[in-house]
Amino acid sequence: MPSLRTVILLTAGAALVFLAGEAWKLAHSDSGRLLLAARFGFGDRARVTQIVGREIRRGLLAAGVPPDSIREEPAAAGEAAVIWRVGLRPDASLIQTNYAVSQFMTSAGAEVLDGSERMGANGETIVILRVGLPRRPLHEVRLVRARPPREGEPRENARVAVVLYGFTDVAEQADAWFALPVPFAAAILPAGPASARLFQSAAAHQREVVLHLPLEPLHYPRVDPGPGTVLVTMSPSRITALLRKHLDQAGTVVAVANHMGSLATQDMTVMTAIYRELKRRGLPFLQVRPAAGSVCKTLASSVGVIYLEPDAVLDTETRGPSTRALDQAWNAALARARSRGHLVVLMRATPLVRSWLRGATSGSRLEGVNLVPLASLIGRPVRP
Repeated sequence: MPSLRTVILLTAGAALVFLAGEAWKLAHSDSGRLLLAARFGFGDRARVTQIVGREIRRGLLAAGVPPDSIREEPAAAGEAAVIWRVGLRPDASLIQTNYAVSQFMTSAGAEVLDGSERMGANGETIVILRVGLPRRPLHEVRLVRARPPREGEPRENARVAVVLYGFTDVAEQADAWFALPVPFAAAILPAGPASARLFQSAAAHQREVVLHLPLEPLHYPRVDPGPGTVLVTMSPSRITALLRKHLDQAGTVVAVANHMGSLATQDMTVMTAIYRELKRRGLPFLQVRPAAGSVCKTLASSVGVIYLEPDAVLDTETRGPSTRALDQAWNAALARARSRGHLVVLMRATPLVRSWLRGATSGSRLEGVNLVPLASLIGRPVRP
């Protein structure tokens, strides 16, 4: 039998080996490098600066800033090593952008050290954030929000992305729908009897596809989103497996949208499991008709998922006896797009819409509005 001294020495040796392994992992992980640099000043400053810069970019993309509006360059002088110049549209939220960057900094072990706001010479709003480690600014981020055009000033053409949904009701006409000479994305439900055919037809016609993910609503199962629904009683691993199955069936998608989900979108566990898979795949989440208690928007910033909501949803107007209500809603959407510069319109695919759509999207009807792919209004997805 080993002596007490031997047992103590073996235990101490095992503990030292374990601690050495943990220290090695800490020193060779990005989070560990930031921790050591923040607390003890250890580490390669250039590498630490690079890690913080990556998180800044992820935060900006999560806030919906288009990648071509982000520039970074070495600083000519001052404490910060890198200067970021970020262009924002007139209707962009400075608070949301600042919040997204701050969240990514906090999760990585860095922080926004301070910030200031001022007006530019041409009426633009400029927010300057100093980002880095405690008492060590590494980056200066300049958010520049353009001044809204004054009345009478020329403006660029507005951009509108149209997303059609409800194709299970017209599945037998899928090829004719997707062959229409009109730019639109198709939101398609998975797991249904016609789903595989709809996904294949959309891909064959090079349509953007949105996975219309069925989520549990209030009063389920009396209100039923259909097969393959994500339920709040499912474990996170079951939710992940089901979402992966749906995404694999769909093929290439530009976003995931909720189909129903008034209960599931209020459940932090459900949405965290969904968002982690979306983050892994670099996919945005399009929330349709958010419930009052939805956690989706605030959770998206902290997890690092691009979040957006359609600006207009045309549903009852698409099922009327004539196009009168549809024309009125469409004209209102175009007017709003001209005012704010861009718009996402979700519209149910009905026989009335199919006969109306081509004329409603003609050049003379649009008058200063360009129909664009949905992906162009989302920005590049955040990559883990």
